[in-house]
Amino acid sequence: MKNNNMRPGSPVKKSRTVRRLMSYVGRGYGFKFVLVLLCILVSAIASVSGSLFLGSLIDDYITPLLAMDNPVFDGLIHALILMGCLYLTGALCALAYNRLMVTISQGVQKKIRDDLFSHMQSLPIKYFDTHAHGDVMSVYTNDVDTLRQMFSQSIPQVINSLMMIVVAFVGMLFTDLMMTGVVILCIIV
Repeated sequence: MKNNNMRPGSPVKKSRTVRRLMSYVGRGYGFKFVLVLLCILVSAIASVSGSLFLGSLIDDYITPLLAMDNPVFDGLIHALILMGCLYLTGALCALAYNRLMVTISQGVQKKIRDDLFSHMQSLPIKYFDTHAHGDVMSVYTNDVDTLRQMFSQSIPQVINSLMMIVVAFVGMLFTDLMMTGVVILCIIV
């Protein structure tokens, strides 16, 4: 009897494929990938903190200045500098994780191509007689490049989106618990 969980496209087969692909990241790029995750987290925190700080900037600095006859802008200038530093930190972390992911994806692409070449060397000549030359070359060029694109763009975007959702949710909890509950209720409905 054939195991239905091992047919192409099954969840078990897909999870094994994902694990195998992620093992390429773990071999030689584990530390860099952890740095990427850290940079994504800092970038998300800086982005949400900047948005939350905007309310404080208006309430604590700008509104009191409107009521003064001779306003002193020292506090506002310091707050604007702090806000600029938050956004600069987020931008630098975004740049860093994008650069690191390019390095990781290029290295993973090379390892996959090397493994493909090693495997191709062990195949019998009959394989090359029964498969079109273009199909073999397509795997080397298009399929491996698609994997590189997944590592350099798709995975960081998914992680960034998930972290932004978590950080924004935590920010909402700290801002107003009741409003967060209303938003969650509206999402569920």
